[in-house]
Amino acid sequence: MAGISIRAATSDDAPSLPEIESSAAKAYLSVPGLEWIAGDAPMPADSHRIYIAEGSVWVAVTDRHCVGFLTSTIFDDALHIIELSVADGYQGQGIGRRLMETAREFAAEQNSQALTLTTFRDLPFNEHFYRTLGYQTLESAEMPKRLADILAAESENGLPGNRRCAMRLML
Repeated sequence: MAGISIRAATSDDAPSLPEIESSAAKAYLSVPGLEWIAGDAPMPADSHRIYIAEGSVWVAVTDRHCVGFLTSTIFDDALHIIELSVADGYQGQGIGRRLMETAREFAAEQNSQALTLTTFRDLPFNEHFYRTLGYQTLESAEMPKRLADILAAESENGLPGNRRCAMRLML
């Protein structure tokens, strides 16, 4: 998309990231049973700052303000995507795809073997979107323990476990 640049996030970007996440969550208003996510509290700016310090957060910027971000962290052999959010009004324009490609390039530079994430099943802007990028949905038997633990923690925190999945892109 013209006019949008992707760059590494700085600590100064952190305050805008919860606003973007809340804006992006409006997409869940049209998903039966998940409407509550639109009003759920986003990740706090201070949490984003921890990952920014690791060098694993990128922002999509237009006219000097952020309209999307990807927050991730490095596990032993994989880059794990914690949050991908694109502000309402900017979705569907390829920004999320560009942020995911930036994360993939970073993971390759770090000699990571894979990228991983957890997401909702069967939503066009979740599991289906990641499949278009080459991610595979993992079955229980092939899932690393850390991903199973993340899914369990998500379920304990109120996300419907039967609607969640873990995905991986091997590099």
